[in-house]
Amino acid sequence: MAKPYPMFVVISAALCVLAGTGLAEELPKFRQGQWEFERTAAGQKMHTTQCTTPNEDMKRQNEMIEKRGGCKMSPLQHKGNTYTFSADCSMSTPQGPVAFKSTSVMTVESDSAYKIEVSTSGGPGPGGKELLTARRIGDCTK
Repeated sequence: MAKPYPMFVVISAALCVLAGTGLAEELPKFRQGQWEFERTAAGQKMHTTQCTTPNEDMKRQNEMIEKRGGCKMSPLQHKGNTYTFSADCSMSTPQGPVAFKSTSVMTVESDSAYKIEVSTSGGPGPGGKELLTARRIGDCTK
């Protein structure tokens, strides 16, 4: 039975699209601080907190994904507080090349909260849906 993609791969692809569209300046600027992230995929939840600026993280994710493989990004579509984007990706893995399509919808609540819903198809796994919820919970501790 084929394994689904690791969640970081799909979320990285989604963030790659955000930062790699050339339209990242059109996204709202998120506040720097202590952020709480919850990722849900395949019935599993991962919870992390970190001191960060999400826009900078999106840029770093873009650089990482470009080194691992190529993605063709669709133009960013923006309506209200929703940003929709997709990527056709081909990534090298130890098992060989993997191609998949990722479609993401980012809903921005404020400069301190957003969520990204990701649908993936193609590749060796059955595809699936993932959710990243991000919320600023305060200032960074020094």
